Amino acid sequence: MRRIQKIIHSLGWTICAIMMTIAVIVNSSWGQEQEVVAGGGYLFQKFCSPCHGQRATGDGPKAKNLVPKPANLTTLQERNGGTFPFWRAYGMIDGRKHLSSHGPRDMPVFGIWFRIPDDEVSIETEWADQVRGRIWQLLSFLESIQIP
Repeated sequence: MRRIQKIIHSLGWTICAIMMTIAVIVNSSWGQEQEVVAGGGYLFQKFCSPCHGQRATGDGPKAKNLVPKPANLTTLQERNGGTFPFWRAYGMIDGRKHLSSHGPRDMPVFGIWFRIPDDEVSIETEWADQVRGRIWQLLSFLESIQIP
């Protein structure tokens, strides 16, 4: 009987340790996610809010002069059947999917910050990784502000 109690006691501590490890992993992942979203929010305010507005609803200070009007970016998920259109939005940001309101393919209004040159050398550089990281942050932010 005493041996069974020791096993149960030991098992209880093992389960507790496992649960605490899981909690640490989940919390650190959440912290990293929040850091990425916050970085995307900063990028959005710096590069996108003049047209899309501070709340991403398409009402930025430059919106009144634009045709077509900037999109409400808080409804991307809703307009895509409930799924955030990550790759479609990625292509619009980096210029692969042409939007006339974002300027010509060679020079989107945000310039080089979100574009990787097409040549093979540029695709594999540190700059390209930084561009991909910026776009990921920006899309993480946009996904976080979607209206359910």
